[in-house]
Amino acid sequence: MNLRSGKVVLALSLLLLSLPMALTVRADSFDDAQDWLQRMSVAMQELDYQGTFVYVRGNDVETMRLTHVRVGDVVHERMVAISGPQREIMRDETGVRAILGGQSQPTQDPMFTGAVFPDISLAALSKAQERYLFEVGGVGRIAGHQGRKISIIPRDQYRFGYELWLEQETGLLLRWVLYDTDRSALAKLMFTDLATGTSVDHDDLQSDAPAQSFFAVQQASPVLEKPAVTGATSEAPEGIPPGFRLAAHSRVEKEAFFEHLVFSDGLASVSIYLESATQPGGITPGLTRMGTTSAWSGKAGSRRVTAVGEVPPLTLKTFGEAFLAGQEAGD
Repeated sequence: MNLRSGKVVLALSLLLLSLPMALTVRADSFDDAQDWLQRMSVAMQELDYQGTFVYVRGNDVETMRLTHVRVGDVVHERMVAISGPQREIMRDETGVRAILGGQSQPTQDPMFTGAVFPDISLAALSKAQERYLFEVGGVGRIAGHQGRKISIIPRDQYRFGYELWLEQETGLLLRWVLYDTDRSALAKLMFTDLATGTSVDHDDLQSDAPAQSFFAVQQASPVLEKPAVTGATSEAPEGIPPGFRLAAHSRVEKEAFFEHLVFSDGLASVSIYLESATQPGGITPGLTRMGTTSAWSGKAGSRRVTAVGEVPPLTLKTFGEAFLAGQEAGD
């Protein structure tokens, strides 16, 4: 064997040896990412922190101040908009109360809908491996802190992608970006300053606004939660987007028919509402956008179908048409 052949054999041997290592790195990426996301979830609930962040959604740019302090089992939290109309949310042992200035409605305001922070269910995250690629990236400096980049990249056109930067020491969220299928940012959040532990000023938990200017919010957190649904499951029709499975279901048949189904791929979720077409109200037929959330609605026979979620419009249209076809087949 000559010198050149020997070099080729050596190169091939090194390549074959590197393949298991490369596969191992990719396989371990989900586990590493899951560990980071678990740290983020714990840190955002358990730690004391305070900071100013900028939230961008489309052409809207908002600056907010957040103070989060945990005393025993009780969370004390105040989030106040420092740009635009007066809006403020306070949370403590007495409950949740808010001020909503301007013309916004609570169901459309990101402070109330929870859109300003990523909604990731750790319990269902393992199911997302099939449809997303998880990557743990490098370290960058954000708001004076070292942050680790976590990328969640969709494998098809039926879901959005995410990029998170988590504080290296604590796991606190420093930056978050929601991407569409073209890798364009739909929404982004970034802290411009962030203090933790004993550096948090507890006086910022006190509002300057009169107590009578607040209204009570009947919930356990400072944002509107997804509707809780229970009951027996129902089979999904053929043709729904791949990777989504029925996660929850409720059905009411009294004066009028109403059914609510929640489908999840382990990260994103879609709500399907089936109701009598004769019922007043409902979303305008076709596609409607509400910030990063969209809705698609249509009618078949005596039933109205509405699909809602923070997913691409194609996903909602595919869900809606699959259920419409199922309703037509059932009539």
